[in-house]
Amino acid sequence: MSDQRGSFALAGAGAPADAAAAAPRARRMLPRGLALPVLLAVLLAVLTVLPVATIVVSSFRPSGLPLSDGWTLEHFVKVWSSAYSYRLVWHTLVFAAGSTVFGIALAAALAWLVERTDMPGRDFFRTGILMPMATPPLLLAIGWVLLMSPSIGIIPSMLAPILGEGAKSFSIYNLPGMIFVQGLAYVPTSFLMLAPAMRNMDPVYEEAARTSGAAFGQTLRRVSFPFLVPALLSVTTLLMIVGMLTFDVPAVIGQRGNVNVMSSEIFNLMNPANGLPAYGEIAALNSTLFVLLAVGLWVYYRATQQSERFATISGKGYKATRFRLGRWRPVAAGFVTLYFLLAVVLPFLALLWTSLVPYFAGFETKLLGELSFKSYETLLGRPRIWEGIVNSSIIAVVSALATTVLALFVAWTIVRSKLRWVRILDVMSMIPISVPFLMMGVALVFIFFGLRAIPIYGTVWIIALGHLIVFLPLAARMMQSGVLQVHRELEEAASVSGATFLQNIRRVVVPLLKPTIFALLIWLVVHSLREFSVAVMLIARQNEVLSTILYSLWDQGEPGQAAAIAVMLMLVLGGLVAAFTGLTRANREA
Repeated sequence: MSDQRGSFALAGAGAPADAAAAAPRARRMLPRGLALPVLLAVLLAVLTVLPVATIVVSSFRPSGLPLSDGWTLEHFVKVWSSAYSYRLVWHTLVFAAGSTVFGIALAAALAWLVERTDMPGRDFFRTGILMPMATPPLLLAIGWVLLMSPSIGIIPSMLAPILGEGAKSFSIYNLPGMIFVQGLAYVPTSFLMLAPAMRNMDPVYEEAARTSGAAFGQTLRRVSFPFLVPALLSVTTLLMIVGMLTFDVPAVIGQRGNVNVMSSEIFNLMNPANGLPAYGEIAALNSTLFVLLAVGLWVYYRATQQSERFATISGKGYKATRFRLGRWRPVAAGFVTLYFLLAVVLPFLALLWTSLVPYFAGFETKLLGELSFKSYETLLGRPRIWEGIVNSSIIAVVSALATTVLALFVAWTIVRSKLRWVRILDVMSMIPISVPFLMMGVALVFIFFGLRAIPIYGTVWIIALGHLIVFLPLAARMMQSGVLQVHRELEEAASVSGATFLQNIRRVVVPLLKPTIFALLIWLVVHSLREFSVAVMLIARQNEVLSTILYSLWDQGEPGQAAAIAVMLMLVLGGLVAAFTGLTRANREA
């Protein structure tokens, strides 16, 4: 960065010394007039506000389609006059709250061990905790079904010689099983949000408590924990929102155990055995969810209004002290290892075993001599799989590039523009974070099913558009952090030297943001390849992707081939996550 700073400074040295003459050139770093902010505002309104408005309007249309005639409350009456709907809400809240509490508790323990103790191998374990990002919830759920299915699960079959028929009492097909698997999937995200808060906590308060005679447990409960409230509220709100309409785990575990939540009910209504989808009821259920999400966000806002009382980073320098674990160090390392086994190793081994055996019947030693790659050979010989690979690759690359470019321009405009109203771009870019992926898929169906002027319904482009929308909030935030690190004077120097707005972005901003851009691109490709909820609502025969093909094979009773896809997908995602982790670390150390 210092070399680039110097080169632009030299370039600026040859410019006219008169400030009045240099000012018009400096203004070139902004496009003329309000063109860019207005264009971005219109684009974000179409991408984020329109889908939400479409769902709301559809819930009041007699046909359930947004462009049809008439208004009615019939769909809300039908949905909420049924006791089944209240049972759905209860199951949804229990599932979301239970998995959130379990995931955060586990992540908080792991973050504390890594950031605040002298546990051995902390850097190694930190990477291990994040690696489960390579295991999509869909694959994690399938892996645990293969492990814990009462009839043919690997673990019950291994316990059968000891427990007999009692081994079949261990079942994954219930709410606790759903909560366990979803909670495991939440840990990497929770860890990423809680670890910095623990790492940056000023230890003077804890030292004062210990000096005053407080026990270890009292210090954690009465001093450390209160300072983590903002981070805990943030991650709790985020995970509760995700849990209310996540579909991967309910699809694989819940529906098999006849435990429906709102997401699985919306999917069932969109895919009836006979007749047309119940669009009106779907929209009414989705619109009602906005109320639940709004309540959650309001609670979070109220709880963090007095945020200054939670401040832990002061103006003085300090170095966080670490708790000495003593003889508990091996136990701590074992606890982190156990999480990694539960979240990655055991599900992966179950999927690998299933992909290699000629038929799945749990674990039997007699099958060791019959292991083969037949499932992989059969799979790769099917044109449908290659079409899915091509579709998934196109969607991942296109959506990642488009999201990154849009996020860059949005972030740059928000940070650099002096227009007061430009902050509305920040709000609009964050709207999709409160719209679960399944709901966004439904909204795009409503919009493009009848919009023949833009013929992308049933193509890969509608799925790519869905990924762009749902991944935009995080991409915009990452880009804002990067743009804030680039000093304005570098762009001003280039502008004074005659660079246009686009030249400034291409030759100054982008090179300086390369680590952030590459890390974001990898993150987007990983999450696009593993995404299921948007794609499952938008698939047609010609735009199937690997995640929907995998679920289709699993649902149709072909676990071997489904497991083969899962193993290949996990290996690819594992490599991408490792690259993302390395780039993120390099960016942090730069």
